[in-house]
Amino acid sequence: MPTPFELEIGALMRDLKDPVAVSQDLLRRWNMGVLSVDEQRDCAQFFNAAGLTQMFFQQMRLMNSDKAQIPWAQFADALGHSRIKPSDIEINAIFEGAKEQSSLSDLVLSHQLDIWSRRFPETRAKIVSLRAEELEAKKQKLKDELEFLKANRLVEEEKRVLREAEALFPADQDLKADRESFDVRWAREVLAKASLELESPEAEELARRTERLTPEMEAAKIEIVARALEVANEKPDLASEIALSLHFMDFHAEALQVLEKAPPSDVVDWQRLDLMLAARFFVDALEESQRLESVYADDPEAIFAAAYARARALKGLGQLQLAIDVMRALVRARPGYKSAQSFLLDWSGGDE
Repeated sequence: MPTPFELEIGALMRDLKDPVAVSQDLLRRWNMGVLSVDEQRDCAQFFNAAGLTQMFFQQMRLMNSDKAQIPWAQFADALGHSRIKPSDIEINAIFEGAKEQSSLSDLVLSHQLDIWSRRFPETRAKIVSLRAEELEAKKQKLKDELEFLKANRLVEEEKRVLREAEALFPADQDLKADRESFDVRWAREVLAKASLELESPEAEELARRTERLTPEMEAAKIEIVARALEVANEKPDLASEIALSLHFMDFHAEALQVLEKAPPSDVVDWQRLDLMLAARFFVDALEESQRLESVYADDPEAIFAAAYARARALKGLGQLQLAIDVMRALVRARPGYKSAQSFLLDWSGGDE
């Protein structure tokens, strides 16, 4: 998915119809210091795509003399596309330069120089291993936090941390068990509170209704969903929270039905997209991600979120390579996008 600046470059190409003229305009802005690091990467991507490697190399020499941040992955791509075999000394200089700028992970995103030196795939494998260890440490920290929050009955905080943990580690079975333990408590609390607000029943009546939600989820599903829809119809402002509780109970399709009762909002838009993915309605999710990308076209964060969802929908539809391409573009544009990195490593078999 194109970044906002890539869309701007595309508009320049349509206006000027000349890659060299576009590149000169980009270089002017680059050298004025008005482009962010991410926008500089987009410029470098354009130079490579347009075959303007000599112009790109000249800019890299200028940046190196100024000690400026180098777009290392694109630089490696340009070297590979130019069929220039770097010497051992040059390869060492490339690694030292990237290391000085804390950009080794950016450098090895490119596979173009792998045929000239084993250092590239070996460094990539080390970074993947280190990230895996960091993710494992992060997972354990989140699990410890969940245990603390559960013991102290801090339900709202537990919900927030659980959602963060599941977003980072969607395949973890321990987290799934934690969620199944949490979802019944959360659903009971939300629905019981809604019932209390609607009808203010006597304590005995409230206890009876709450008791109705205590059997195993499958046995209680019909009753829970029926009550959820009833409350959502009478209190639409609660529909989003109720849909969330059903989502935690793995009643994703039913949660979508409840969410339809909620007043329109940006929160509801993104919640609907998440539920479509969870319910495995991948065709609907693909269409919804495209719709949201258009609706929130002026919000860079929303564009990234829509692309992230689109990649997951494509994976669900069996379009694995397309999904990997979209997720890889996200990781390149934003290396700190941890959940995207996690999915990309999983889908590509760690070959990233």
